[in-house]
Amino acid sequence: MINVNKSIYSLVLSDEVVDAVDALARSAGMSRSAMINRILAEKVACITPEMRLREILESLARSMTDSFMLAEKPTGSTLSARTSLKYRYKPTVKYSVEIYSENGKRAGELRVSFRSQNPQLIGDLNEFFCCWTGLEQKYIADKISGDILYTIQDGRFTRTLNMPRQSISEDELGEAVANYMAMLDGAMKEYFLCLPDEKNAAIAAEKFYKNEITKQNVVI
Repeated sequence: MINVNKSIYSLVLSDEVVDAVDALARSAGMSRSAMINRILAEKVACITPEMRLREILESLARSMTDSFMLAEKPTGSTLSARTSLKYRYKPTVKYSVEIYSENGKRAGELRVSFRSQNPQLIGDLNEFFCCWTGLEQKYIADKISGDILYTIQDGRFTRTLNMPRQSISEDELGEAVANYMAMLDGAMKEYFLCLPDEKNAAIAAEKFYKNEITKQNVVI
């Protein structure tokens, strides 16, 4: 990722230009300063962290499979999407991806959540996420650049997304995150299809995972 120092500058601009910039900023959900920074950066071919984040999220959105529905247009550093799970009343699965702008080994964070108070569903989700983390420790822990950090609580799952390498392009990183989300979602659906037989559910999830991980060019 790119780190850029920011300073305060005084500019003399016409009111018409400022009004036009403000209109663009509002439509993009940005501040006036951020919009001016983007316009100037594009004019002088300078890649800013904001531009890089936007390109990664746009690549992620393009690469997502048809099973995902974007909850809203990507804004800032975050993208949200959802799918449904075949489980009695088809609960909605919400995925939220945050991409970091700072340099480091972490590319971002993925959060998975459900709007449900059903104790059986929450218990089954916790079991699946424990199964999933076990698969990752078994198959990819030695292939990534840092430790994977997880949180599993009340049917909610959080995982850090590691930076595969510093030279990775925005398109490659967005595609890698989309592929990871598709793997997780697919394995979850395979697992739940086999419930209440937890043993066979875990076997189905592992079979799906082993097949899909061999297709990944980038492991995060």
